Amino acid sequence: MAELIELSSKQHANLKVNIHAEADFASNQHVMNLRVSEVGMSVSSFPVFFTRNPQNGEWGISAVTSFEAGKNLFVENQQWTATYKPNGMQTYPLYLMRSPKNDNSYTIGIDESNPVFSKEEGEQFFDIDGKATPYLHQKTKLLEADIKNDMQTYEFTRHIDSLNLFKAIDLLVSYENGTVQTLKGLHTIDEDKLQALTAEQLFELNRKGYLSPIHGMLLSIYQLNLLVNKNNANTDFLPVKNIKLEINRPNHI
Repeated sequence: MAELIELSSKQHANLKVNIHAEADFASNQHVMNLRVSEVGMSVSSFPVFFTRNPQNGEWGISAVTSFEAGKNLFVENQQWTATYKPNGMQTYPLYLMRSPKNDNSYTIGIDESNPVFSKEEGEQFFDIDGKATPYLHQKTKLLEADIKNDMQTYEFTRHIDSLNLFKAIDLLVSYENGTVQTLKGLHTIDEDKLQALTAEQLFELNRKGYLSPIHGMLLSIYQLNLLVNKNNANTDFLPVKNIKLEINRPNHI
């Protein structure tokens, strides 16, 4: 990520954001980051899986939006077509950053070199009095909630990991032209291990509110059929013949 600077009513009084910024950002995201608080709404539109950050090894939650990297089936003519819009898309192009005045607090940061910004037209951050516009208020509220939501997601995935419930799967996509593409790095819940948990472990999952997103993610796998239908209805994408989920078994020497 490019270097962020703090959003300022003085420095950025006339700065505007392209009205299509969110959709343009999402258009090349075939996997979109989610928080656990979003799972219940996201599964109405996407298959949702666990993924692991290759840099730090931390678990996350992701919505799959197409079978091809760099493409998104839910963006058409710079418009978002899914029922749910992920928070990471809604807050773009703003980010939380450490305050340059206080290391213990956060502020709103932007990448000034991002082409979505201009002084000509678009959504404005500040009014003529230098006060935040409703647009900025909404974005700020979402970003502030992300602090809590990120912690909840970390605790959720850590608990799932402690119970050894993650199951690695490969998504095999067979195209009409005979080619096969394999999407790796996806994980879901191991249902056999889930059913084998003790009553105490299940009670704890329920007490923490984790059973609902667990079952939601399991059911969301059926949304892969929606992706196939959307893919095959779009002439810009290779027609898919079928898809298959395979358990990814680590090699043993």
